[in-house]
Amino acid sequence: LKYYHPPTLTPAPCLFDGSSMQIRRDNMINEHINGLLTALAHRRRHSHGQAPPELADTDFVMYRGMLTRIFVTPYSSRDSWTMNATRVGSTIYIEDNLTSDAIANREGQTEFHQQMMYSGYKFETLCVLDRPAHQLERDGLLDAALRSRLTSTVDTNREYCTVFKTRLASHNIVSAAEVDCIDREKSHASPPNRSYRELKTSGLLDSQRKIESFERHKLLKFWAQSFIAGIPTVTVGFRDAHGVLCKVEDFRTQDIPRLVKHKNNMWQANVCMNFADQVLQYIKDCVVDQGPEIQYRIAYNADTQEVCVSELGRLEPFMTREYLATCVSESL
Repeated sequence: LKYYHPPTLTPAPCLFDGSSMQIRRDNMINEHINGLLTALAHRRRHSHGQAPPELADTDFVMYRGMLTRIFVTPYSSRDSWTMNATRVGSTIYIEDNLTSDAIANREGQTEFHQQMMYSGYKFETLCVLDRPAHQLERDGLLDAALRSRLTSTVDTNREYCTVFKTRLASHNIVSAAEVDCIDREKSHASPPNRSYRELKTSGLLDSQRKIESFERHKLLKFWAQSFIAGIPTVTVGFRDAHGVLCKVEDFRTQDIPRLVKHKNNMWQANVCMNFADQVLQYIKDCVVDQGPEIQYRIAYNADTQEVCVSELGRLEPFMTREYLATCVSESL
């Protein structure tokens, strides 16, 4: 877990620098929901064989990305998506339906898109430290750490994830999300997510059209991601056309819906939550047959603007053997 420290803007860094040196994650590997299930299995083993209380009465287990995708669908109706689901006991497990074509498309992204992706990772590198700033300053290492991060190699394999339980209407959800950084050291006095911070990038908002696009599309996704994981602050780095970081602005997650309220052609948080509630209930009603080898397909079709659930039959489980043996063997 990294610690947030505002990036240096004098001189202004370029978010495109060092892209040829980056260490890129292997996008050809389908990791399913292995990381989340491994964390839950670890939690079970360290609970003296008892089911951890946060896993009790869980309706869904999925990564935050799946929830975000559902949340934003009412305002991203042109983007089709598919997911896989399986039920074991009373819990439905959902993963992205990452087809071979989708994996191949990751590698086939345009150079411009890859550059934009890299700029986001570079911004994260420029905003974090390995240790809290006050500790580094105490040890006389802060200046060196600030200089070092300017030229640090971006490694997209390294990430920190939080596992959390949340509730939407009547649905109890165990999820996981990547966390970019934390504002202060973890404390037992309060949940750590209250100090987590999302780091995002955007082009400069130098026209009314760009402002409206930012508010309608990017702020929607920023809000949904942070709201779901209970992260209170989103920090956005604004870059010019040459990738130069010109401005950094903080947005409070709870305030973002109010920023777009009463504006034309914008979004409403309650619409997203109500839609997600209805979709999750629909999934509950359809995914009824139990067993990790029985899978369902959840699909949103942009052409018809419908969400459909269909049974795929018996397939190789996407749940790990470790998790099945550790956490749900009594349900099989």
